Formats: sequence, structure tokens, C-alpha cells
Amino acid sequence: MFDLYSVMLFVHTLGLIGWASVTTGAYFLVVLTGLDSEKVLVGYRKLVILEIVSLIALGLSGMVMWHMLGRPTWAYPSFALVPVLAFGEYYHYRLTFKDVMTFRRRMRYLSWYYVIVGLFLIFDMTFKPEI
Repeated sequence: MFDLYSVMLFVHTLGLIGWASVTTGAYFLVVLTGLDSEKVLVGYRKLVILEIVSLIALGLSGMVMWHMLGRPTWAYPSFALVPVLAFGEYYHYRLTFKDVMTFRRRMRYLSWYYVIVGLFLIFDMTFKPEI
């Protein structure tokens, strides 16, 4: 009924949704409502952990699909971003231990970082440039 590739694609899609949307929505909620309680960051920290788990699922399922597709070269730039994304997630997690104002100020820059990385990944997966 389901082959391994379909299952990995499903996990990959769920990983993308978990990585790209969970804390994005929470961050907009913090900014737009002006929440300034330190308790907000405790809850946000749990979402960052979910985001990290989603990113790991995204990466592992991507590696399995890459192998199943015959190791195409267009996926190499995505693999090159692994340390960049790992650093971003580490920094994102550490920000949740700061005060709310520092968190909000630094997240403005980190959100642009994620936008640039996300656009690059979308380009790579859509147009699949061969190396």
C-alpha cells in the first residue's frame, strides 16, 4: 500500500511544516500581542524543541529519499546548509533563556536569517540545479 519513499516524503513534509511554521506563528503571537512575560519564553522554548525535532526528521527523511533517488547532485546545497541550520537552531534555543525584550530584538534578525535559508531551500527543491 505504502512504499518507503511515500512514507519518507510524508515525514519530510511534516518535518517541513514543523520546522517552518510552529515557532513562526508563536513569534508573531508574541510580537503582535506585545506579550512580555518570561513565562511566554518557557512555552516558546518547548516549541523550539519541537522545531529542532522536526528539522532532524526533515534531514533524515531527506537523506533517505536522496539515497533512494540515486544521490542526485542538486541536493548537495541542502546538505551544505545543515551546519548553518544547526547553528541557527542552537542560537534560537539560547534566545529563549534571555529576557523578552532581548529575545524580541534578536529574533528580528534571526527571522530574516530563516527567510533567506528557507528561500534558498525552496529554490533548490523546486528547480533542482545540477552541480
